[in-house]
Amino acid sequence: MCVVLVGRLRLPLEVTDFGSEGDPEVSGCLLVRQFDEGLMMKAAVLPGLFGEAREKFAEWAEARFLRFAEHGPEPDGWQKTSDGDWQLWGRLQQMPSLD
Repeated sequence: MCVVLVGRLRLPLEVTDFGSEGDPEVSGCLLVRQFDEGLMMKAAVLPGLFGEAREKFAEWAEARFLRFAEHGPEPDGWQKTSDGDWQLWGRLQQMPSLD
């Protein structure tokens, strides 16, 4: 099993089948729990996300975590879960060329 770390944060990118049958575009999920002492962060990708797609997801996750730590959940639209944690779903999509 290959463990990819989420950039400077050194968080493992876990592989989890979190059942996104309703949205096949979902690549992974980020979770944040807030404590008085700081934040606990977790990143998970679906099984089958490999190579460049996994690397891009890890880069995106790092940027979202760092922005959460600095600005809170509002800028990226994090959703509050029933247990008080914050969650953000990620979708990797090819954007059209600007040319």
